[in-house]
Amino acid sequence: METKKVMFISSKETLITNGLMNKLRGAGLEPYYVYNVEQLVAHSEEDHCAVIYYLDDDVAELSELHTTLDELCAEYGKKVVCVGSQAQYDAFLTDFTSTRVAGFFERPLNMERFLKCVLEGPGNANRKKRILIVDDDMRQRQLVREWLKGTYDVSMANGGPQAIAVLSAQDCDLVLLDYEMPIVSGPQVMEMIRSLPQGKDMPVVFLTGKNDEASIRSVMELHPAGYLLKTVGEADLLKKVEDVLAKT
Repeated sequence: METKKVMFISSKETLITNGLMNKLRGAGLEPYYVYNVEQLVAHSEEDHCAVIYYLDDDVAELSELHTTLDELCAEYGKKVVCVGSQAQYDAFLTDFTSTRVAGFFERPLNMERFLKCVLEGPGNANRKKRILIVDDDMRQRQLVREWLKGTYDVSMANGGPQAIAVLSAQDCDLVLLDYEMPIVSGPQVMEMIRSLPQGKDMPVVFLTGKNDEASIRSVMELHPAGYLLKTVGEADLLKKVEDVLAKT
């Protein structure tokens, strides 16, 4: 079986990066270092199952590397798995398009989640999109899941705390969120999602029974990707989900 190559971008080689390289080799991958723009361009046409960027304290000084990486990812349809601190990641995103990030992992690494993201092939457009349904009504969750499961990879949560636990454990492409739930309301859950590194740009569509003007207005101030009533039919919900995912 052919070993899958992994481009590992880092400004320097350290004990930590070498340890990560060994973990990748242990997972059956073939990682190699890229340190600068010249090497990045030279290897850009090679077939990689993943591109990893290990962020360092000098990330703010590497604007040319980031813009070149951004252009190459756009050209070859690749996405990047980032490892670093939140401040380093924020600095990186000043020169890089956030939608081309397959995953961001803060140190210390959750190695299981990190390897899962890398091994799945984050640049693979053929994987099913993941949707999280958040609703305290079990029958509603199961109904919507039945509508979606043929096309999408569907997870479910019965409220805010469970939703955050799911999002912390796996990457999702869209959240369908109820408004009125006990303990933590839908708008509060959306604010919690936005506080997560991976949730800043995650599309959230409210799927709710609340149709009064005040509730709708308060939710729209949070800029969700949509607001649907639970009376929506299967075809209309699927169309809305498809439209939202197409934009992201």
